[in-house]
Amino acid sequence: MLRRLDQSLWVAEDTLKVGFLRFPVRSPVVRLEDGGLLLFSPLPSVEREADEIRALGEVRAIVAPNLLHHLGLSPAARLFPGARLYGARGLREKRPDVTFTGALDGAPDPLWSAEIDQVAVFGMPKLEETVFFHRPSRTLFVWDLCFHIARSEHLPTRLFMRLNGAYGRFGPSRIARSMMRDRAAVRASVERMLAWGPERIVVAHGDVIERGGRDALQAAFERVL
Repeated sequence: MLRRLDQSLWVAEDTLKVGFLRFPVRSPVVRLEDGGLLLFSPLPSVEREADEIRALGEVRAIVAPNLLHHLGLSPAARLFPGARLYGARGLREKRPDVTFTGALDGAPDPLWSAEIDQVAVFGMPKLEETVFFHRPSRTLFVWDLCFHIARSEHLPTRLFMRLNGAYGRFGPSRIARSMMRDRAAVRASVERMLAWGPERIVVAHGDVIERGGRDALQAAFERVL
């Protein structure tokens, strides 16, 4: 079932199996003022929530926000054939089987620019992540730039995330930090996020931060950048 976080914000949640690891994974759904929906990072199991999503409105756009979050694109495109597809820079070459409307960049598409800001996180070419900020709910959406797995019942996942420096806290993992080829560029992107003053942070992997998002973001990157 979809979980409602705010008046116009829902999330679909599942467990992603990567080898012997088990990660929580989340896909946000935003309803715009005109009633249209944005579906971010659709889950491979998106068909499970398809009827619930349709009940909220018409899916106008499906967004794959980085080079890793694309596994649910094909089923989502099939389930919502009228939606436009937007992907991270370079994803068109990685997924030639998917027909994209356009690539994400620093400027929000007119479809959502009245309500949602975005910033491309430059300096991490292996990730090419774009983060989004939903102004009405003061919610920041991040994907693999930050994790927030506060707990896990799965021992291999706990051990891996501890080694990865991202268990029990919010922030970038060691793997994410190793992808930062231009830290000045990453810092500039984070400063844009801080300027938005987010209250809530919805991560793709881990617990949602409901309050104090800006402070959590600043603390997470002070040591890194």
